[in-house]
Amino acid sequence: MLTDVQTSKLDRRFELLDTDGDGAITAADYDMAAANVCRAFEFAAGSAQYERIHVIYLRLWVALSRKTDARDSGRVTREQFIRSCAESIVEPARGYDKIIRPVAETIFDLIDDDHSGVLDIEELTNWANAYGVCADDAERAIRALDRNGDGVLDQDEVQQALREFYTSDDPQAPGNLIFGPLPVVAASH
Repeated sequence: MLTDVQTSKLDRRFELLDTDGDGAITAADYDMAAANVCRAFEFAAGSAQYERIHVIYLRLWVALSRKTDARDSGRVTREQFIRSCAESIVEPARGYDKIIRPVAETIFDLIDDDHSGVLDIEELTNWANAYGVCADDAERAIRALDRNGDGVLDQDEVQQALREFYTSDDPQAPGNLIFGPLPVVAASH
């Protein structure tokens, strides 16, 4: 059973994935999210990076819609999305490692523009902006997620942040900020 904090985080994630704001996630929303990431990092249409990003998002959409869209409507509601994340990512012991970790590793490698093995503030802000997180919120999140204080995020810090976002019920977990601030309701529990 999800806590209020976990539900709030998944609700936030739904809002960011619902790129057209119509109250449901569709293949077009996932395609737009992929296009936004590609645009933020100037991955040209047809490039290897562009294709990998789009394939990743298409696979996520297919997995979500197969699990939740029994009527084959092409739409996943907020409730369906939250329930699916709870059943696939949050509640199973290795759900995060099976579903989110490989996606995050691939995206990390693609957006690490200078191939330094870390994401600097510009790379992280571009990534967050691609998801609709404003620059100020992205910078606040980066400061909270930079646990060793070196001014960049390595793969382990990003994975820890995403794991906290998707699985933790701690309202103070730094990873809660990775997709911008949560509604006040979650922060007050």
